[in-house]
Amino acid sequence: MMRDNATPAINLPNIISIFRFFITFYFVYAVYQGRLRLALYLFLIQGISDLLDGFIARVMGWKTVLGAYLDPIADKTMLVAAFVMLYVVGIMPLWLTALVLGRDIVIAGGYLVLYRFASNLRPRPTILGKITTAFQIATILYALWSWSFEAITPREYNPIFFTATALATVISGIHYIFGGFRTLKRSRS
Repeated sequence: MMRDNATPAINLPNIISIFRFFITFYFVYAVYQGRLRLALYLFLIQGISDLLDGFIARVMGWKTVLGAYLDPIADKTMLVAAFVMLYVVGIMPLWLTALVLGRDIVIAGGYLVLYRFASNLRPRPTILGKITTAFQIATILYALWSWSFEAITPREYNPIFFTATALATVISGIHYIFGGFRTLKRSRS
């Protein structure tokens, strides 16, 4: 039986995170079909839902263990699907897609190592990780907007979005790696 002040595992922020998974499938299909304006709107909905679930969880005190896993997994699913699909259709450059995926693979692998050797570990995004996510979302929105409204062609992209996202991705990746080593060192001492 749940106490009155306990937060249920399935609450509004967690439902919003699950909703983001479903929107990702529609986003992938929209990009595949070449319906980039629809993909842009779906990605906007995903981005807003990402902000909304975190805001509600903090303000209402509805943070849960399930949410600590669901939210970052939904974020990564959303971003990885967007970068890969936009690369597949020729909108996102390979080097940036590979950089984003490489960072996420390294972080996921590091988390698995830490989970194995450091008990009671929960995923905790850092401020650099949140900044990187914001840059990645902005870059995807920029690319989708540019193509869906035929504002520019890939040769005319302003490289600032790609460069800033790449720098944030590398810096936050290094930050997570060093943080992982510190956590592993503390768990062994």
